[in-house]
Amino acid sequence: MWYLDSYPLAEEIGDPNVFVGREKEMKRLLKWAENAKPRRSKSLAILSRRKKGKTALLQRFFNVLYHRNDPRLIPFYYRIPEAVQSRLDFTKVFYRRVLTQYLAFTTRTPSWVGQVLPMEMLVELTASDKDLSGEIRAMAAMFENEPSAAWPYAQEVAHRISQLKDVRILQILDEFQYMNKYIVADDGSGRVELLCHSYMGAAESKYSPQIVAGSHIGWLEVILRHLTARYNRWRLEGLSDTEAVEAVYNYAAIHQVNVTEETAPYVAEVCYNDPYYIAATVGHHPEDKDLTTEEGVREALTYETMTHRGDIAYVWGEYLAGAFDRVNKENSKKIVLYLAKYEPEPRRLDQIREDLKLDLTEQEVEDRLHKLVMADILAPGPTAIHYQGLGDRIFSMVFRRLYGAQIDRISVDEIDTDFKKELASLKGRLSVQRGALAELRVRYRLLVASLRGATLADLVFDGGGQGDPTPMGPFQGIRKAHFYLTHETNVEIDLHAVSENDDGTDLMIEVKDWDKGPQLEVVRRFVEVKTSLEGQLKRKTAFLFYSESGLSDRATARLEEAGILLLDPKKLAGFESFPQ
Repeated sequence: MWYLDSYPLAEEIGDPNVFVGREKEMKRLLKWAENAKPRRSKSLAILSRRKKGKTALLQRFFNVLYHRNDPRLIPFYYRIPEAVQSRLDFTKVFYRRVLTQYLAFTTRTPSWVGQVLPMEMLVELTASDKDLSGEIRAMAAMFENEPSAAWPYAQEVAHRISQLKDVRILQILDEFQYMNKYIVADDGSGRVELLCHSYMGAAESKYSPQIVAGSHIGWLEVILRHLTARYNRWRLEGLSDTEAVEAVYNYAAIHQVNVTEETAPYVAEVCYNDPYYIAATVGHHPEDKDLTTEEGVREALTYETMTHRGDIAYVWGEYLAGAFDRVNKENSKKIVLYLAKYEPEPRRLDQIREDLKLDLTEQEVEDRLHKLVMADILAPGPTAIHYQGLGDRIFSMVFRRLYGAQIDRISVDEIDTDFKKELASLKGRLSVQRGALAELRVRYRLLVASLRGATLADLVFDGGGQGDPTPMGPFQGIRKAHFYLTHETNVEIDLHAVSENDDGTDLMIEVKDWDKGPQLEVVRRFVEVKTSLEGQLKRKTAFLFYSESGLSDRATARLEEAGILLLDPKKLAGFESFPQ
């Protein structure tokens, strides 16, 4: 969901079609943004383990706000770089980024979003605005004459402009924790400046509230404890059941991997609704994987997690190697393996020490556990003396395979067998909305049809589009889309198929799966959507309606009258497999 017709902020996810789901999270963020207008929004901290989709969500949130074009809600996004730089250099870039993105929004110049305009150009662009040009000139003078005092002033520029213009610059600071590691003093000593700690005051702003986020949960938690009560905390979890199945279909379509109505939910389930695990299982090698059977799905996930060639095993292996180099303590792996066996049950510090017969004091054990939490290999428990595994079964299985033989002398074959048994027991846990499944099936089959050279005549009921030679694609993507008529109103399209060719035909499709319902009213609303969009569309577009259970004669007649074609479920069902 939340696809747009352009993306001013280049999203690190790459192809916008890769982004799936997060409807609940996006609605929460948009509500937070709306509440910022009357200054009711408190700064927010999003904690998310790596590869959960945090950055993708925040960058899409920026782009949604940009497209809504609400003059009082102006987004600012900055991902703190994982590279050493001086405090003054960081301050200059930060300040210029805020002003650049502010002007990119207010002048509707999306190409500036990814740039950092020079101070001279910022002065020139704001020449007609005495307040803004004065702000920039004052900052330039401070950089020149009082560089040591520049950061506190630059840090609050979004607050000052928001107050001055009665707008809300919503600050999104991704990988916030790096401000406490990679910013060093200007004197050349290499001393790290703890800039996160300087947000004691800035975090309180109701004119320019912030979202800070990080993928090192333990590290960010320590910073947030220092910034007592400044931020509301929010943990980003996996996808919902429906969104996870959508992700399976999405990656299957992108990588042209065949899945079935039965195996798509199974892939989501055995990947525990995790977007990264789904992407690796569906999209990674080997190319001869078979995801049309449950056994084939288990083999694919086992390959990714249980072999040195698998993407999941490689990524976690690299991360763990680096983390244990930092922790650099014996018995750490034994502690992690022990807690993985008991997860999700937490264990007391004294239990851990006693059960593992550790020749360490309680203080030494606590110090080791704390460092493992900081490295995001363990999770804190419900009290200060409890600790637990991450609650990620796939991580635990990868960890067992990497270190189980070394610690417990358990064979790799035994670990693999345990993993496959666990995967085989997972069936029927997901609860997926019926209408959403119909939408996903249609999207997947339309893409298959486009790659097999089908035309509209091959997919619509005989009569309405009989003989229509309009080719089905090729498409850049097929996705749910929002078209903003104003910043307060938008039109949602179930499926928007965008042609790869400028002279090709786009498709707008309404998808319904019902037993009984107000068919005529739904059809009437879609006709209104067609009318509202036609005047804004710059490309040739065909409007289609899909009903899995059929339509009444009156509803069908209304569609024909409005020039909307009706897709035939039986014809569409013939497109299940990608061309070889």
